[in-house]
Amino acid sequence: MTDPRQDIGLTAAWDEAVRDIPEGGVQRDRTATEAERFALAGLLELVALPSLHATYRIRPAGNGRYVLKGKLEAIVHQTCVVSLAPLTNEIRQELDGVFWPPEQISEAPSGAVDVEEEPDPEPIENGRLPVGRLVFETLAAAIDPFPRAPDAVLDWTPKADEAPPPSPFAALAKLKK
Repeated sequence: MTDPRQDIGLTAAWDEAVRDIPEGGVQRDRTATEAERFALAGLLELVALPSLHATYRIRPAGNGRYVLKGKLEAIVHQTCVVSLAPLTNEIRQELDGVFWPPEQISEAPSGAVDVEEEPDPEPIENGRLPVGRLVFETLAAAIDPFPRAPDAVLDWTPKADEAPPPSPFAALAKLKK
């Protein structure tokens, strides 16, 4: 599977080079371009993405590791799953990420569940922190997969003269006889 960031250009524009992060850290305030928002809307199956803004701070954490803390704000246009009416949702989400050199990330044993409060470390890729991927994944996870307008009501009842569809097990019951 290809990296979705390659399609939207967030890699070069949003990722941070380790060499450019001073000892005291770096503060960023980023707004997605119209082209990035258009591509993201297509990837995330949105009607539109009129706004995407991220503010974050990256600081070194020692041993070649980095910590990112910030916030993501977006406005998404979707379609109500009940009425098919257009609706707008505002997203406000915390951005949390830790980035480690790949050789420091160990594989968890199969079936192991990590319940630490720290997010799982992301590998530093070719001397760059994949901030674009973190922003994309945070946005994707925050979008309501079944948006519903506040006044939308599913008002459907089967017609009285309609028989319910036969059970798939009815054919098996006939075979048993």
